[in-house]
Amino acid sequence: MSIFKMAWRNLWRNKRRTLITVSSVFFGVIFSALMGSMQEGSYQKMVENVVRFYAGHAQIQNTEYKNNESINNSFIATDSLTGWLNAQDGLLLLVPRLESYALASSGNQTEGVMVMGVDPALEDSMTSLSDKIIDGHYLKPNGVLVGEKLAQNLNLLPGDTLILLSQGYHGISAAGKYPVAGLFSQPNPELNRRLVYMTLSDCQQLFSATNRITSLALVAQSQGKMDETLPLIRHYLNREMTVRSWQEMFPAVLQQIESDRATAWIMKLILYLVIAFGILGTVVMMMAERKHEFSVMVAIGMFRWRLAVMLFIEIMWIALLGVVTGLIGTFPVIGWFVHHPIPITGQGGQWMENLGFEPFMFFAWDLNVFLQQMLVVFTMTLLLSLYPFARAFKINPAVGVNN
Repeated sequence: MSIFKMAWRNLWRNKRRTLITVSSVFFGVIFSALMGSMQEGSYQKMVENVVRFYAGHAQIQNTEYKNNESINNSFIATDSLTGWLNAQDGLLLLVPRLESYALASSGNQTEGVMVMGVDPALEDSMTSLSDKIIDGHYLKPNGVLVGEKLAQNLNLLPGDTLILLSQGYHGISAAGKYPVAGLFSQPNPELNRRLVYMTLSDCQQLFSATNRITSLALVAQSQGKMDETLPLIRHYLNREMTVRSWQEMFPAVLQQIESDRATAWIMKLILYLVIAFGILGTVVMMMAERKHEFSVMVAIGMFRWRLAVMLFIEIMWIALLGVVTGLIGTFPVIGWFVHHPIPITGQGGQWMENLGFEPFMFFAWDLNVFLQQMLVVFTMTLLLSLYPFARAFKINPAVGVNN
């Protein structure tokens, strides 16, 4: 009889013991996959908040804008530039913006705000801004969108008038009155407190910056496509303009992700140790229960090395059953949490909102995460099989004979 077939049959001579051991591997895969999915989900959400809600994968700016975010360091996006960018494979959207700061006033209330002039259709394609309108309607010419918290501070409702005072291009006075078209609620609380949207043409007129923009946001098919296209863009641009990736514009986010990854490895190591001891416990139990069986097998002439190999193959079968069923069981669990993120309430949730993050624990649907955890648990189980493998060479046939 093949040693593989013998090992498979041995598993099912005691179904309860086998199911207990397989369950240890099964839950190990699910718990480690849950942790990995939650970790990657939080990273993906942070990147999404930067890329899809504000910055894009990269932005073309005036070379001086990085050190001095002034409207004087704006530029004109020529037809040749936009035409060349549109011809690049992998770029989905070019979203022009004109950003500056102003004093917003309504009645006796005044707040410092960031004014962002946008193309309504392109901005909506990138950030889904129209889906965030909670009162009133979407952006139209001669109107503005105001953040929910800012509207509360200024006692504004759709239809009310917002007064903006600022300094325009090259020091020209900038002032205007605009009806509030609607109120929006962004996932980032800071944007809700500080941001005012208006059409790009209205913004250029307010700041006397005809045809000028402070940034041209680029949205690619994927981060990989953006990484491939960035060197081409840098080579094409003249010395007065530069392209900055979101990692360059928001290094704190990237550093936070890298720092959290390092910390998460410690948590994962603790989880793996717990899983390993759980699996080891069931393996030790299996060896203790089958001590008489192994002794008899050696007594009737089975070589110890062959017994060791058989035990190793048994653990391999258990590991395979555990990780495969664990992977199958992971899909519905992770799928539920991907669509139903866990809310964080109390002081923890308030702390996250103050940092500009949504107070939820997000999960990622990433097959690489599942396969990685499956491989780790499988490898860990095979390493633990060295215990019964080594013990097989110390089996005493006298125990079986005496019993």
